[in-house]
Amino acid sequence: MKKIAGTALILISILTLSCSKKNDAQQQSHTIKITASSSNEFTAVLTTQITTATSPVTTDSKTIAKGSAYAYTGTFNEGDQLSFDLKSDVTNSITYAIYDNETIVAQASDKEVATHTTITVGYDIP
Repeated sequence: MKKIAGTALILISILTLSCSKKNDAQQQSHTIKITASSSNEFTAVLTTQITTATSPVTTDSKTIAKGSAYAYTGTFNEGDQLSFDLKSDVTNSITYAIYDNETIVAQASDKEVATHTTITVGYDIP
């Protein structure tokens, strides 16, 4: 009888542990890649709002020379938010793409902008 009770207790423990592990969903990390280029100089500013933080943070900010390109890669989690600003002080033609785990989630090709213009692209990580 003690062996049956002991075996039953072990089986219940195993079932409880295996069921509880199924409910522990881990957040999937997302590799975000951002690329941009233009016909003239521009400034790229990436701001992120991480779900565990209280306020947005400027993650990356660079002035890109004419003939050069912008590239950023980072890892984020579900619920994080990105805001990507492309600022141009001159007439410009801007191309950009945002990838989430190698899938394009936002893009524009040769977007014409006037002097002193900012393009803002937002992306909420699902």
